[in-house]
Amino acid sequence: MEKQLADKYIYQYMDRIFGFALDKLHTIDGARELASDIVYEVYRSFLKADDIVNIDGYVYRIARNVYAHYIDSLARGRNFVSIDGMMIAAPEEHLEEEAETEQILRREIGYLSQRQRTVIYMHYYEKRTVAEIADKLKISQGTVKWHLSDARSRLKEGINMNINEQNIQLSPIRFTHMGHSGSPGANGDTNAMFDTRLKQNIAWACYSEPKTLEEIARAVGVPQVYVSDDLKKLVEYAYIDRLDNSSDPKYRTNMLLFDGRDKADLSQLYFNAAVFICDKYLPKVFEEFENDKEHWGISCDGEDMNYLKYSVVMLAVRRLILFDEGFEKELEKYTVKRPDGGDFIAHANVEDDISITAERPNPYWCCGYMTRGINDAPAEEAFESISVDCRYTDRSGGWQDNLQEDWQKLTKFIRSGKGALSQEGYKRLCDKGYLYEDRVQPAVMRVKSSRDIASAFYGILNEKIAVSDEVVEFARKMANR
Repeated sequence: MEKQLADKYIYQYMDRIFGFALDKLHTIDGARELASDIVYEVYRSFLKADDIVNIDGYVYRIARNVYAHYIDSLARGRNFVSIDGMMIAAPEEHLEEEAETEQILRREIGYLSQRQRTVIYMHYYEKRTVAEIADKLKISQGTVKWHLSDARSRLKEGINMNINEQNIQLSPIRFTHMGHSGSPGANGDTNAMFDTRLKQNIAWACYSEPKTLEEIARAVGVPQVYVSDDLKKLVEYAYIDRLDNSSDPKYRTNMLLFDGRDKADLSQLYFNAAVFICDKYLPKVFEEFENDKEHWGISCDGEDMNYLKYSVVMLAVRRLILFDEGFEKELEKYTVKRPDGGDFIAHANVEDDISITAERPNPYWCCGYMTRGINDAPAEEAFESISVDCRYTDRSGGWQDNLQEDWQKLTKFIRSGKGALSQEGYKRLCDKGYLYEDRVQPAVMRVKSSRDIASAFYGILNEKIAVSDEVVEFARKMANR
């Protein structure tokens, strides 16, 4: 039977079913509970039945059957009939659908709150009476009855609800290109937190609009008991905000997510941007860099100009991002402080199993610039290192492996040579790619005594690299894409 027709019939029979229950039990409370059980079974049977010749007789047989089990349960000292033992007046050919409905029912129970799951379990599976449950949970019998009634209503709605566009359980998403903008904490950044697809889907479920725990659980298709722990962790580390202090609060994701599904491949967009930057921007940057006798204070072992210009590329790209004065300070307003000391904006791309047809390396992968200030030396010897990890380097580990002690070892090597390092320290620098054939690989920037070493790197961006109006306009258009 179509759901619309079943809704029409059940509405027509609700009063008659209550009259049947009242006639049998002679008490309002008992009649309401019995009628609720009968309506539930009648509605389930309507949805599974095809042609019902005598609908009055069909409803009456179900009502009588439910009443018989109700009386039997009273004889055993119980108020309700077990879900598992309930007989349903439906044709035998629907046994497979019955099993499917039972599976859906068990799943829907998992979406209920912890209190309602407990009440349902104690009543239908442990066969406890309302009075016994009330005594065990230290709540009133009326509260137990309300939980049972409300839970049944939620189960009915859940079994027959239509999956809408915001239900992501049939097509779970996954995060790609996870990262951070700011300072990571002791426990890592976005990649470290979102180490399971469940956490990723929880964050996506309440990204566009706030949701309760139950709504999130339904969206991801996982019982509340499993969602709850991950949600609590994401809230603790401020990836998701709890919006109120009610008993059933709503949650909203606090990070930047880019939906990359059903969109044109960005490779051509990146390629066009690279062509523009190479033609209109970098030549002028390189010219200014080469004309400066001190090369902005940046040097490398062997003074390889091509390598130095390679290091400058990331500086130039960074300057392009910061062409709007005060952008960095404006961005800092949106960073989120984490309990492990992190202070950053988390971001990720959203894909799914359909949009990701194959795992392939990103030709534009880059961990960006990484700097370390070495300021434990006389001012005339202090410098700041610049490292860029991308597809053209042999380094691994990204920012997590950019250790201060490595740069301190490198400082010793620059000042005093290989003999200043332990065997393990020297091997570490070689394995990291900071040394190759006893030559320093990263570029370094000398820092004058009048400059705070922490701001030396950023000073280059503002003082040395100019951005033309044409390039600024292009960058703004790209940002809006």
